[in-house]
Amino acid sequence: MIIATELKRRFGDEAAIAYLDIESDEVRIGREHLLDEIETKGYLYPVTVIDGVAAYDGAVSYPAILRAVNDRLQQLTEA
Repeated sequence: MIIATELKRRFGDEAAIAYLDIESDEVRIGREHLLDEIETKGYLYPVTVIDGVAAYDGAVSYPAILRAVNDRLQQLTEA
C-alpha cells in the first residue's frame, strides 16, 4: 500500500489509513450518517473519508489525500 507507507513516512503516528468495505455489516454499523451523506450527495465509490468527513469520491488521488491529511493535521494543531 503506497499511500499507507507514505502517510507513515510523512506523519508518523499522527495519521493512519484504513480500507473499509461498506458491503460489510460490521463496517456499516456506527457509520450510518456518513453512508447516508455519501448516498444523498451521489458520491461514487471509492470515497476517501478524512477524520469522518467525505473528502473525495471516484478515483483515488494519493497527492490530494496527502495534502488533505496534512491540512487536517494543521487544523488540529492550530485548534
